[in-house]
Amino acid sequence: MSVQVDDTTARLSALWRSVLPSAAEIRRARRRLHTKATVIAVLVALSYWVLVISSSGFWLRIGSAGVLVGLLIAVATNIMHDANHGAFSRWAWVNRLASYTGDALGASSWLWRFKHNTLHHGSTNVEGVDSDILQAPIARLAPGQEWKPWHRLQHIYLWPLYGFMTLKNVLFGDLTNLIKAEIGEQALRRKPKLTTVLGVITGKLAHITWALVIPILFNPWWAVILFYVAMSWLVGFSLAVIFQVAHCVEGVEFVDESTPHRGRDFIPHQLATTKNVATTVPVLGPAFRWLVGGLDHQIEHHLAPRLPHTVYRSVGTRFQAGCGAIGVEYREHPGMWSAVRSHGRWLREMGRPVPALPGA
Repeated sequence: MSVQVDDTTARLSALWRSVLPSAAEIRRARRRLHTKATVIAVLVALSYWVLVISSSGFWLRIGSAGVLVGLLIAVATNIMHDANHGAFSRWAWVNRLASYTGDALGASSWLWRFKHNTLHHGSTNVEGVDSDILQAPIARLAPGQEWKPWHRLQHIYLWPLYGFMTLKNVLFGDLTNLIKAEIGEQALRRKPKLTTVLGVITGKLAHITWALVIPILFNPWWAVILFYVAMSWLVGFSLAVIFQVAHCVEGVEFVDESTPHRGRDFIPHQLATTKNVATTVPVLGPAFRWLVGGLDHQIEHHLAPRLPHTVYRSVGTRFQAGCGAIGVEYREHPGMWSAVRSHGRWLREMGRPVPALPGA
């Protein structure tokens, strides 16, 4: 059995190397990414002006608010996400500058890099390490986590709570992590410096300035608060669901920390713990793919996070075909609705009481 496993691992490694993009492909993909980012930035400015500053009518403002929600999601998935992985540009200072879009959205880019890049990418679905699957005691997302009676209803109450993730990070989540110097069950690898803390606070103030202070100068305060909470909820809900359907769904694996998941085991581990979302439906598929910035190809993203997301589709097509040729399962939802339903069923499954062990 070990010989067969070793052979499959070696073939997977060779396959992955063979499907990686050429330097020319990466350059073209990065140009597409920069064009996309420019379009997003221009549309953000335009929709913000219509919503906040212009004297447009009520329904036009409602429409611009909806457009701005989608664009803010796109900023997070297309610009901030790539930049924090060092994939937005080949220049480190450009990546760092673009990563501050995360701070502008209310989340610390400094903490994000540890939480997402280190804990989640390095130990995907590893219980006790991957903070993305740790929402205790509110939710139980993995088989090895402690069950609580209220988890019976998590497949109902967790959906609206997802929307408040963004607001939680703005108000106290990031600052609490800095004070405790830990995220989930993992201590920060380096103690935050004073400049780091000041940078996080500055990011929060920048977010509050554009999202609340400036709008209040042009509009009734109560309307600003109402729109802010509603739009923040929509952005938070969308981002939470986009990330959850890749890992907290049926058909993927969860392991403990002792299970090999790095080095030569990294590719098999990612294939076992990650599930892509197919975007083959005409019009809606490409629109969703554009919005989520390559997060429909989470497998490829986890295997090569420093590649621009605009190259993942071509890499994924080659990798999926190669996995089929060597008999390795490549997990993929048929579509986004199927992915959301799978996450809902997983929440229900994890909410069921855990049978007591014999003799307990």
